[in-house]
Amino acid sequence: MSRMRFLTFLLALVVLSPLPGAAQPAPADSPEARAVTYLSKEVPKWHTTNSCYSCHNNGDGARALLMASHRGYDVGPSLETSLAFLRAPDTWATTKVQIEANRPLGRVSYTAALAMAGERDAAPARALVQAATLIIGDQQADGSWSPYPAHTDATPVTYGPALATWLARSTLIAAGREPDDFAVAQTDRWLRTYEVVHTADAAGVLLAMNVTSDVMADRQRAVSLSILRRAQGADGGWGPSADAPATVFHSAIAVLALQQYVSDPRLARSTYRPEELRDALDRGRRWLAAQQLPDGSWTETMREAGKKSYAQKISTTSWALMALLSK
Repeated sequence: MSRMRFLTFLLALVVLSPLPGAAQPAPADSPEARAVTYLSKEVPKWHTTNSCYSCHNNGDGARALLMASHRGYDVGPSLETSLAFLRAPDTWATTKVQIEANRPLGRVSYTAALAMAGERDAAPARALVQAATLIIGDQQADGSWSPYPAHTDATPVTYGPALATWLARSTLIAAGREPDDFAVAQTDRWLRTYEVVHTADAAGVLLAMNVTSDVMADRQRAVSLSILRRAQGADGGWGPSADAPATVFHSAIAVLALQQYVSDPRLARSTYRPEELRDALDRGRRWLAAQQLPDGSWTETMREAGKKSYAQKISTTSWALMALLSK
């Protein structure tokens, strides 16, 4: 492995799954442990019940459980069926889906989970390389990924262009693509010129750029950090925008985005002093923990209040767990 590729691989690990501050998992009654228990039951249930795989259970849910497993949590046999499926990308196209629009989203979600499965590997597995080739086929001409129309609000099960592009770029890097690879370079240009308006835009762009520093990246980072600062409410949570109530999903992705600057707070100095950054993260995580339901899950984040969705519930819970684990 070349030095450049090795450094790029390390960066991908940080982007996909920030390393924990402690080697031991949280106590059994912690929000993280209760969420792991919930997802360990639910993630394999979808395939058992429906004889197919889904981006919410076997993509987002599996990725959250893999992240927990890397941090020392016992997930039991909950990932066996998911991993068998994820490691065979040539079978993904045969997965039953309700609408064709789910396929690009599924590929991004499954590939991100597959990259998480190899988080500790020094070289990308063949399956991940194959999966990376699949998602390149979904890349837009401008360098982004948009599984649903770009105007669709970002949700736990639609992602939106900025979050989808972050996941796709990160997995391309984990699959061994260099920063000067055409697909990655196209993405990096898009990230630096994308108009950041909402919380999901800001979080996705920050996550995708990670700690890269250049004139255009620093300018885009400052805009995105400012949006996140304005969108955090007095209660500690984030909504889709500064004037919207907090949601679990938007709070989770904001925490994930800000957490990467704890190790190098200078990159966030345009908006946060180091102590302000830590305070924003602490308040955000406390808000997330306070929203957790007794069974270890979180209420689904929906665009329309009052509606229920199992897919949204699993993905919302997965994003919340990953945010809590990221410190």
